[in-house]
Amino acid sequence: MSTARNFKSTKIFLIAVMGFFSFISCGGSEKITVEATTTTSSLSTLSSTTSSVVATTTTETVLATTTTIIDPEEWVGPRHPLTGLPALEGVIPRPALTVKIGNNDSNSLPHEGLSEADVVYETLIEAGKTRFLGIYQSSLPERIAPVRSARSTDISLIGNLSNPHFAYWGSNEGVGAEVEEAERSGTFIRQSAEINSSGAFSRDSSRGNPPYDGVLNPAYLIGDVPTSAPIAIFDYGAVPVSAVSTLGLRWETGGRVVEYLWDQQSSKWKRFQDGSPLIGSDGIQLDSENVLLLYVDYFRSNADPNSPQAQSTGSGDGWLLRNGKIVGITWDRQFEALKWSFYDDDSGKSVSLDYGRTWVVLAQLGEASLLSPMEAAVLTG
Repeated sequence: MSTARNFKSTKIFLIAVMGFFSFISCGGSEKITVEATTTTSSLSTLSSTTSSVVATTTTETVLATTTTIIDPEEWVGPRHPLTGLPALEGVIPRPALTVKIGNNDSNSLPHEGLSEADVVYETLIEAGKTRFLGIYQSSLPERIAPVRSARSTDISLIGNLSNPHFAYWGSNEGVGAEVEEAERSGTFIRQSAEINSSGAFSRDSSRGNPPYDGVLNPAYLIGDVPTSAPIAIFDYGAVPVSAVSTLGLRWETGGRVVEYLWDQQSSKWKRFQDGSPLIGSDGIQLDSENVLLLYVDYFRSNADPNSPQAQSTGSGDGWLLRNGKIVGITWDRQFEALKWSFYDDDSGKSVSLDYGRTWVVLAQLGEASLLSPMEAAVLTG
C-alpha cells in the first residue's frame, strides 16, 4: 500500500530550506577510502665465540608498512553486499545475521555491537519508543546487546536478505506464530533464545535485570560452516546531482527525539538521542555514512494490538542523507523479497547510496524536519 500524501507543497518547502542550508552548512565531504596495509619485518643475528664467552649482536627489527588507498568508486573487484565497500579478501561466505536490539529507555544503554552493523533499521514500538534491527554480514562483533523480542515489522524488513538468520529473545504468542510461518516459507532461519540450545544466548547481570540483560554471541550462533552471502539490498554510487548541503535531520516520535548531525571531520552522520550523543559500549558515538528516512504507514499488528507495524512494501516519500548532503526521494519495494529502489523527486532518476554503513528510519509523515543552525549548535555545544 502506498503512503498517502500530497508531496508537492512539502517538496517546495524542502527545496527552499535546502537551498538555504547550502550556504551555511559545513557541507561537502571527502570520499570514503579503504586502506590495504601490508607489513614486513626482518631480523638478523651475528654470533661469535671467544673461549667461553659468547657475544651476540642483534640488529633492530625493521618494520616496513605499505598502505594503499582504494577509492570505492574505482574498485572493480568484489564488494561487501550490504555496504558496497571493497572486499579486499573476497566476499565473506556467510549469511546475513539480523538481530532485534532494544532501545526502549536508558536501561537499554549502552548498546553493544551496534556500531558494527552494516545496516540498522529503526522502527516504532508502543508509546512512541523505538527499537533497532541490526543487520550484520561484513563483520561480526564479539557481543550484541540488549537482545529483545521479535515484532511483526521485522518479518517484512528482512525478506530480501536471502534467507538470513533472525536472532531475537522470544516473542508473544501471536508474533511467534507469524515468525514460525515465515520460517516455513523460507524467509529466514529462526534463532530465538527460547529454542536455541547452542549457548549463543546468555544473560549478563552487569547490564541490569531482564529483559535488558540479553546478550548474543554472533560467531557462536552462525558457526564456521561456509554458506552463501546475501545479495545487495541497496545500490551504491555517486552523489545525486540534485543533492544539496544540510546540517542533518530530526525525527520526533512523541516518545523519542532522534537527530543525525553531519560531522565534517569523520565524514559521517553522528547520532543523537533525546538530546545527547548515543554512545556505544566502546565509548564512541554511533554514526554512519548514510541515513535513509523513509515515510511509511503504520497500523496495529494483527498479532499484537499494542504494537505498531510498519508497512515496508509499496512506495512512499523520503530523504537520503549522504556526503553532507540531502536529496528528496521516492522509495519503491513492491514485494518483501525485492531490494530497495530510490528515485530522485525532481528528475525521477535512480538514486544511489554512499559506500558504507546505513541507518534506516521508518517514520510517519510529519515526524521529521531538517536541523536549523541553532539546533545543530545546541547538539555540538
